[in-house]
Amino acid sequence: MINFNVKVKIDSTKLRQKRKQSKKFAQMQLDEDVLKDSNYFIPEESGNLMQSGILHTRIGSGKVIWKTPYARRLYYNPQYHFHKETNPNAQGLWFEAAKKLHKEDWLHKAKKKYSKFFNGK
Repeated sequence: MINFNVKVKIDSTKLRQKRKQSKKFAQMQLDEDVLKDSNYFIPEESGNLMQSGILHTRIGSGKVIWKTPYARRLYYNPQYHFHKETNPNAQGLWFEAAKKLHKEDWLHKAKKKYSKFFNGK
């Protein structure tokens, strides 16, 4: 029987930095996907509401923001009759609609992005 000793030295500071960076990239992936997929359901009369999401969301912050004077009213009143000429998928609660369809894909892509940066794959 062969016996041997192994000594492992882990740089915990570097490991924490790598973990932090990996989480940052995963959050960026998630924010981009949420914004893109939610905008698919945005009421789009002039395009300002969709553009506000692009302008006011800081990718990687974990907050996707649509900021117009009417965004909240449209979001929380799905009973409105939304014009379907510009966007046939227009509806209120657009994030909820996107989440219902894409949640598993969002999680998969965020995990994959985290793994890619943390494991170097």
